[in-house]
Amino acid sequence: MSKLSTKLRQKQSIVPQQIIKSQLLELPIDELEKELENEIQVNPVLEEKSIEESRTNNQIDPFPDQSSYELFLANIPENKDITDDLITQIDTSNFDEKSKLVGKEIIFNLDKNGFLDIELELIADNHNIDLQEIEQIRKEILNLNPGGIASKDLQEYLIFQIGDSNALSINIIKNYFDEFLNQDKNKIKEYTKRTEEEIDEAFTIISDQNFSPILDNDLGNENILPDAIVKQKEDEWLILINDRLLNKYQISQDYLNAAMNFNSSKEEKSFLKNHISAAQNILDTLNYRSNTLKDVIEQILLVQGDFLSNKSEFLNPLKLEDIANKIGKDISSISRVVKNKYIDTPIGLISLKSLFSNSMIKKSGKIASTNELKKVMIEIVNNEDKKSPLSDSEIVEKLNEKDFLVARRTVAKYRKLLNIKNVNQRIEK
Repeated sequence: MSKLSTKLRQKQSIVPQQIIKSQLLELPIDELEKELENEIQVNPVLEEKSIEESRTNNQIDPFPDQSSYELFLANIPENKDITDDLITQIDTSNFDEKSKLVGKEIIFNLDKNGFLDIELELIADNHNIDLQEIEQIRKEILNLNPGGIASKDLQEYLIFQIGDSNALSINIIKNYFDEFLNQDKNKIKEYTKRTEEEIDEAFTIISDQNFSPILDNDLGNENILPDAIVKQKEDEWLILINDRLLNKYQISQDYLNAAMNFNSSKEEKSFLKNHISAAQNILDTLNYRSNTLKDVIEQILLVQGDFLSNKSEFLNPLKLEDIANKIGKDISSISRVVKNKYIDTPIGLISLKSLFSNSMIKKSGKIASTNELKKVMIEIVNNEDKKSPLSDSEIVEKLNEKDFLVARRTVAKYRKLLNIKNVNQRIEK
C-alpha cells in the first residue's frame, strides 16, 4: 500500500465529471490524447495499456499493420494553436473559477475567424448563469490576445478595433453597416450630413482594420489527424472511427484490488472511490464520444453523401438540431462532438462542421442550402463583364433569374463572407 500512501500525500484533486465530459467530447483526436496523458498524471487509477493490448479489442482497425500505426502516432502535431494560448490566458486571469469555465466554453465555440459561434443563451443554460453575466465574461475576453477575440460578428470586431479614435467611423459601422459593405458613400453622406472628405477618411479608417481576430489561421491539412475515415463501397458507406484511445486506457487492477481490501483505511477508501469513479467517467465518456461520433457521421452521410462522393456540387440543408432529433441526443452534445473534428472522405479531409448548411426557400418553393446560394453568387461574379462589374442590386436580379429570392443586404453579407470585392474594386481598367 506504499504506492497508494504516496499518492495520498500528494493530495491530488479530481476535476468535476461534467467538466471532463465536455472537454473530452470537444477535443479532436490529437488534443484528446494529450489531455488523457495529463489525466494519467493526476489520476493514478487510470493507466495506459500496451499498444498490443489496446488494439486487440478494436472492432475495425484502420491501421493494417504495426508500422502504419506507429507512423500515425509519429505524425501527431506538437504545435500549439491559438485555443491553447487563449485557455492559458483565461487560467492565469483574475476570473473566478466559474467565470473561467464559462470563458473556456466561449473559447471552444469560436469559428475559424475567431468570432463567437454559439448562442450565449445556450451557455447560460449549461451553467445556470444569468445571460448578462455571460455577456460580461465575453466582453472581458475581447481584451485577451488577440484583441477582439470572441466578437459576435465583423461589425462588433470593427467597433472594438477603432474604439474612440474616430466617432464618424463608429457611427457608420453601428448605423450604416450595410451601406458601408455596399460602399454606398452617397447615402452615408446624406444620412450623416458630413462632407465627402470626412466620409472618405472614415472609410479609409474602417478599411485599414483587420477583418478577423485570427489571421492566417489555416492549420493546413497536413497537421490534422482525422477522427474518422469514410469510404464508399458500391452504394454503402463504411465508417472507420479512430477510436484507438478508447482501447488504450484502463482502470488499474492494483487499485481495484486495493479498493476491495478490508484493511484499507477510511482515507484510502475515499481516495480510491473518488479516483476510480473519475477514471470510469473518462472511459465512459470516450465510449460515448466514439458512439455518438459514429451516429452523427451516419446521419451526415444520409444527407450529404452525394456531395462527399462527388455526385453533387452542393450541400443539402442540414442543422445540428436535425441530427440531435434523429439520434435522440441533446444539441449541446452534438455541437461538442462535431466541434474541431475532421473526417477523411473521398473528396479529401473535411471538417464535420463544414457539412452543415442552413436552408432557404427558393421562389419555386424548393428548399436549397445557403451554400448553393454562395456557389451561384461566385459563378455570377466570375462570369460578369470585368470592365463593368455587377452591383449588389444587379446580382440580386441575376439570382432572381436563377430562382433565388434574396435581399440586397443578403447579397452584401455573403459577398463579404466570400471575400468578393465591391463593384468599384472589381473594375478592370
